Amino acid sequence: MAHGFLIAGLFLLLIGSELTVRGGVGLARQFDVPPLMTGVLVIAVLAAAPELVVGFRAATMGRPEIALGGLIGSNIINILLVMGLGALIRPLASPPKVVFRDGLAFLAATLSLIGCAVLGEVGRIAGALMVLGFIVYVAAVFITDWRRAPEHSVPLTRALLRSHGEMPSVIGALFLLLLGFIMLALGAHLGVLGADHFADELGWSRTTIGVVVVAAGLSSPKLLVTLTAAVRGAAAITVGRLLGAGAFSLSLVLGLVALIHPMPFPGDLAHRDVFILAGAGLALIPLLAMRWRLSRPRGLLLILAYGCYIGFVLWRQGVPLPFGL
Repeated sequence: MAHGFLIAGLFLLLIGSELTVRGGVGLARQFDVPPLMTGVLVIAVLAAAPELVVGFRAATMGRPEIALGGLIGSNIINILLVMGLGALIRPLASPPKVVFRDGLAFLAATLSLIGCAVLGEVGRIAGALMVLGFIVYVAAVFITDWRRAPEHSVPLTRALLRSHGEMPSVIGALFLLLLGFIMLALGAHLGVLGADHFADELGWSRTTIGVVVVAAGLSSPKLLVTLTAAVRGAAAITVGRLLGAGAFSLSLVLGLVALIHPMPFPGDLAHRDVFILAGAGLALIPLLAMRWRLSRPRGLLLILAYGCYIGFVLWRQGVPLPFGL
């Protein structure tokens, strides 16, 4: 029963995420919102909605291991597994502006998370500072991308790609947006409830369930988009999209959750996983800076690094590993 709730919840989160983005883009197009604003304030923000609803629901249920574990684990998946798989299919461009602006924003957000880990909680003051950091990052995106050609702006390119094809009417867009939010809310409730009971059934810690299972569900929309774009040869903005998504989730999402419902920082995450996330981000930057693209061998290296992380998590949980590890 628990795994059924979990699967249903993660499926609703996947569909709800797509519906909210479609509805938001439809409204933005109907009201002639500039593409850059659509890319930053509509698509990027709504794409972070699954992390927000899951984080808030887990926090209100007294499950910070799932809230923070899902957030930390999904970012580890995005920058190691998702980016690695995309590069394995087709080398990914990583322009200097993306590496330095979005990469440094991601690292700064990770640093704020480490600060919370050291303090032992994600409180309202930290949440306010995270939201302020998000505002600074968005301002930097607008300043650096204003009047730029689409091929030099990740949010602008995302907006133009999303705006292709037939768009719904205002009523249709509002319906998609409302339906998407309902599915996200229901998916978050079922997902967190299922994850909580699934941990009891397996005898695993909620931290492990958060960084492995819940994180995989939260990363699934980005994985599908990245793999589809790589197969179609349209993966030019993948690196910027994933780094930007990480900066959004670790600043806006976590900041809003902390402002509404402060929570303690679980010990396992504070002592290990948050530093693994920071180390992965630090290692990624020089890999992206090599000839300003992520090649297939370096993509394979990222995938192997994620495999090692999963092996470490399972070993920490006490799951028997092959070869006596």
